[in-house]
Amino acid sequence: MVSLICTGVILKLAPLLGLVKLPTSRCSHVTPTPRGGGLSFVVSSLVTFSILYFSGLISGTVIPVILAGGTLIAALGFWDDLYNVPIRYRLGAQAAIIAASVYALSPLPALEFWGFKLDASWLTWGIATFALIWWLNLFNFMDGIDGMAGGEATSILVAVTLLISLKTASFETADQTLMLLLAVSLLGFMTFNWPPAKIFMGDVGSTYLGFTLGMLALSSLSSGLLNLWVWLIIPAVFWVDATFTLLRRMIRRDCWYQAHQSHAYQRLSRFLEATQTGNPARHRAHRKVSLGTLCINLVWLFPLSVVALYWPAWGLLTVVAAWTPLVLLAASCGAGKPGNIEQRDQKRSNNVEYQEGVSLEV
Repeated sequence: MVSLICTGVILKLAPLLGLVKLPTSRCSHVTPTPRGGGLSFVVSSLVTFSILYFSGLISGTVIPVILAGGTLIAALGFWDDLYNVPIRYRLGAQAAIIAASVYALSPLPALEFWGFKLDASWLTWGIATFALIWWLNLFNFMDGIDGMAGGEATSILVAVTLLISLKTASFETADQTLMLLLAVSLLGFMTFNWPPAKIFMGDVGSTYLGFTLGMLALSSLSSGLLNLWVWLIIPAVFWVDATFTLLRRMIRRDCWYQAHQSHAYQRLSRFLEATQTGNPARHRAHRKVSLGTLCINLVWLFPLSVVALYWPAWGLLTVVAAWTPLVLLAASCGAGKPGNIEQRDQKRSNNVEYQEGVSLEV
């Protein structure tokens, strides 16, 4: 309820605060839309975490880390929503906050791959810091159409909570409590963000989600509740789309950190929009892509994560099995390429025109 009310308040105040996102060539929306709505689930979740922690109802090192680091990350994201902080300052501040947060959760568990064990604390700290910096910005990159990032985060939180319950046969851990509280906070915001979105979460919400999910992942790894393979499988749609797109843009020497519309989910959304008619076509396309992502999580990734949970020795092969069709899907959608997905009829028409032009010239 707090999240729902806060989202409504931000929706009304956004024009006064300068939090209205104008459409550009790099945006997936066509009308001015308020942003910064993520502040609602940031405030509601952090306040709830604080009440439970300081009253002694839940405990754990991860809670003060989320309270301190999450507040700083959200403040930085909100500042960016207002004034567009340059990438070098924003990335530097994120790196410092994440590095300190990972250090606070040390010692981290050793990384094991088929008998090989990596137990150097400084190396695992560096790997975890780098991975979480990418994970945080990945969530920011993937927040590009209505309901996408919020729906994915809610799906991840619920799925991971269920996996921990399968592992412990109970619901007793602080991690589960934090995950479900954040998921419920997201539902209040999603009421306004589901297609057609009345408000966007903005950097304040996407970066906070990336940070908090990352800290919860480290906490579950340190406690042995979950393993690394699970955290590579459950959010695989985001891992694959963002990473594949980034690598292709870097190979093409594009400005990788600049806003763009070349993610697989964005290109697929525009393709679906072009196949429909009427004013709500864009909203229907966004809804189909967001729902499709949730279906992939439920039907494909969740069962594989259960396999990785119970048979960790096969975890790497399970990750490969989970990622392979997603990589192929991203490639088929042209992730990282400029422009739109061409329909077959259009391609055939272009080929005919080209051939006629060649014949005419001859």
